[in-house]
Amino acid sequence: MQPAAHKLFYGYTPHPLFGMTPEGSREWLERVARPAVIVLVTVLAVSLDLAFGTVTYTHFFYLVLILTAFWYRRRAVTVGVLLAAVHVTIEYLFRGPPDASILVSAGTFIIAAWLLGYLFEVASRRTVGLHFRIGEPAGASCERDTSRLIALLSNRDPETRYRAAGCLGDTGDPEAVEPLAALLTDPDTGVRWKAAEALGKLGSPAVGALTKSLQHDDSDVRWMAAVALGEIGDPAAVPGLLAVLDDPDTYVRSRAALALGEIGEAALEGVLTALRTGDERVRWGAAIALGKIGGERAVEALIGALCDPDNDVRLRAAAALADIGEAAVPRLIAALGADDDRLREGATAALSQIGRVAVPSLAAALREDGDWRIRAGVARVLGEIGDRRAIEALIQGLDDTREEVRRAAREAALATSGRHNSREEAPERYD
Repeated sequence: MQPAAHKLFYGYTPHPLFGMTPEGSREWLERVARPAVIVLVTVLAVSLDLAFGTVTYTHFFYLVLILTAFWYRRRAVTVGVLLAAVHVTIEYLFRGPPDASILVSAGTFIIAAWLLGYLFEVASRRTVGLHFRIGEPAGASCERDTSRLIALLSNRDPETRYRAAGCLGDTGDPEAVEPLAALLTDPDTGVRWKAAEALGKLGSPAVGALTKSLQHDDSDVRWMAAVALGEIGDPAAVPGLLAVLDDPDTYVRSRAALALGEIGEAALEGVLTALRTGDERVRWGAAIALGKIGGERAVEALIGALCDPDNDVRLRAAAALADIGEAAVPRLIAALGADDDRLREGATAALSQIGRVAVPSLAAALREDGDWRIRAGVARVLGEIGDRRAIEALIQGLDDTREEVRRAAREAALATSGRHNSREEAPERYD
């Protein structure tokens, strides 16, 4: 936060343009009122309990935890620890050494605080994620004077800061980058998100600020920055995004991977290296990115990742190959004849996810001479897909020279026919 904004936020000096608005007064009261409410409810609950000799004050503690989690998200665990300490201390002072039930109750406050904070955080993330779209219209008319908009970023009212950030993104003025980057540490979560969006709209001049924000303590700021960098598509963002593939937050990792995919060919070498040398979290993210980038080299690397020792990476590689689609089908069909069980299973899963697009190539492979394991694997995949266009090829497979292929073709033909017969008969059953 810039010095002027810092002074204004804490009320040391009035803003020359705005002074103290009613909205700013409410914001200031909220910042004072929140901790005051927490302390007041806690003290009141304990005082009433001691005055009347009851043991109900702990029930009020849960009200405190709900309010704290709503306001502070997972940081509410600090209040949970304090309430647990208060609980144990009161029991010790007035009722003797606490027994196991008191300690369990105290521990419950800490766990409840973390869980409530996490749930509120996830709910908030999903709500904002539905509305976060870089390039969406700003809505209300914007001030066109960049310097005045930058001054508005220091306003006490978070709604004013939010609108000013959005308008600055629409200006395309590189002078807005540093003030918007400073706003990424704004106390209001919505303002931080809007600042990240605005930086994304400013394009390449904002890459440095957004890359720096990938290391922010708030996971929401990190994933928003990753999305913005993907929208910009500047190769200069690749090193920062590759580093975030090891982020402790799964959602941040996935957004960074998708951003690398949006950057495309310029990110390919780094992503391939990450898939070869990274830990399981990095490999998981690299597989997502390669599914977006596509191309022959990406397919080859993902085919190899189907043998990865980590199950999550194997599943993600199969899904990435499915994202690439028809271009990956020939290599996946060939992989059905591999000696490695994991490779065959992964190829089967990927082809099944690709679905109807792969049916013509699969049907052709079932008619070809060569490795019987490929033909048997193809028959199983066709059974999984269940497309009637494959019935003729499966019938021909019933005459294959290998019993394994004949059995797989028979099972696939029965599954496909049965699936479609049930669909055709369904209306009659409900007439």
